[in-house]
Amino acid sequence: MGWENIKGQARRFACTCNDTESIMRNVFVKMALAVLSGMLSFLAFPPYEFAFLGWVCLVPFFLIFKFQNSFKESFFYGFLAGIVFFGGLLYWLVNVTVPGMIVLVLFLSLFYGIFGVCTRFVFKFSMDFLMLPFIWVILEYARGFIFTGFPWGYLGYTQYQSLNLIQIADFTGIYGVSFLVVIFNAAVAAIFLRAKRKVTYMVVALLFIILSISYSIYKFNNYYVSGEFRVSVVQGNIPQELKWDSAFAEGNITKYMDLTEKTIEDSPDLIIWPETSYPYLVENVNDISEISEFSEGNKTSLLLGVVRQEKDDYFNSAVLFDDKGEISGTYKKTHLVPFGEYIPFKKSFSFLREYIDKPIGDFSRGESYDIFSVKSVRLNSTEQRMTRMTKFYKFGVLICFEDIFPYIARNLVRQGADFIVNITNDAWFGKTAAARQHLQASVFRAIENRVPLIRAANTGVSGFIDSTGEILETVNEDGKEIFVSGIATRDISTHIGRSYYTLYGDVFVFFSMGALLCLLIAGKLAMKETK
Repeated sequence: MGWENIKGQARRFACTCNDTESIMRNVFVKMALAVLSGMLSFLAFPPYEFAFLGWVCLVPFFLIFKFQNSFKESFFYGFLAGIVFFGGLLYWLVNVTVPGMIVLVLFLSLFYGIFGVCTRFVFKFSMDFLMLPFIWVILEYARGFIFTGFPWGYLGYTQYQSLNLIQIADFTGIYGVSFLVVIFNAAVAAIFLRAKRKVTYMVVALLFIILSISYSIYKFNNYYVSGEFRVSVVQGNIPQELKWDSAFAEGNITKYMDLTEKTIEDSPDLIIWPETSYPYLVENVNDISEISEFSEGNKTSLLLGVVRQEKDDYFNSAVLFDDKGEISGTYKKTHLVPFGEYIPFKKSFSFLREYIDKPIGDFSRGESYDIFSVKSVRLNSTEQRMTRMTKFYKFGVLICFEDIFPYIARNLVRQGADFIVNITNDAWFGKTAAARQHLQASVFRAIENRVPLIRAANTGVSGFIDSTGEILETVNEDGKEIFVSGIATRDISTHIGRSYYTLYGDVFVFFSMGALLCLLIAGKLAMKETK
């Protein structure tokens, strides 16, 4: 009898060991899949730009759910994938703040964790795979607003060079492109998981992609030019450590002036300098006499970035001098960089200045989306006569990372902007992929609103993007776009009409919410019928 008990206990112990080994093996596999998904995701972005990986980067993540996971475990695997993705994507933040990078990566990874929980819900209750892209869209949208928002690295950005696919952004915003990428990922995962409706999912995904391509072809063949103007951008390439060093201030201005002189022979209607390119704190913009004299002497408008002081407030601003040397417009940045340009809830968190390894500004935010106006003069000659045409174009300015927020660009165009200017300084981040990742956002702001977007960046990337998202030209030297100085001049075309996205905004996001609700209700009803 005792021997039988011993043998029974031995068998139970062996089964327990086998179960433990199996669980540990499964945990290792799931963690590896989460890490792989995160790696594939950031490899689809600059500097690697393996855009095709965007179409499969979530497949390993979805495969995790063929195992039995709790909701807590699902959150963990999503969070892990997010840490790998955002850690690889935002590595360049170590040049600014290591603690800040860690906090930001952990915060953004929460959205991946939430997506993991939602995915587990879909799998556990045998819900429709079509829920997944709608959930993703909603979470991306939320990421752009919660705690001031950080809509960097949206999955749709991986396709920024696929112009024949992404024109739907003028209808859906960037979120529609992210939707396409995620629904294809879900369809591929359904095949690997042998889902009952795997063929249906793939057909639906391919149908959406085909419709997107068809729409893109239609848009390329159906937009009409309303005018043309000439713009020059100046990329000074001033090292960050010298930008605010008073010993180099005059030298910095001289460098910009010398580069700007080279643009005059191209007869631009507007010359653009980058963010904070003027190296002095300005209390009265009328005191910037050298810019005023330059604009008047060359009969050319010049836009530049300055730091303005008004009583006890400091503003990151853009100032436009017209061709008479007079100030014709100013704009104060409305969306500041938290823990960079200001400390949120300053009274409660002011102590953080002691722990963040870079100086934090004390800027105030602007309250309005101001529109500028620039004059364009064109001379047309024929055998009979010469005519002179004068036309005014309106534009809005996005300072620094304001171009990553779709609603700001949309507000500028709704107020009448014919084109958008982004002035920025990405010198903080060194020779990294930050500048190219930043450029991706500008491409989509141009498509969403069907307006050209012109970028002037201190160290790059400076250049011209047309209303189809095509990058027409950039300042470069021997193929290098960042940390080089130079100029570029281009004729830019404006177009007739306003896009659906400009007029109505993020309707697609709200459609996604409605579609998700309908799918949930349909899933619940189907579950009741099977009981």
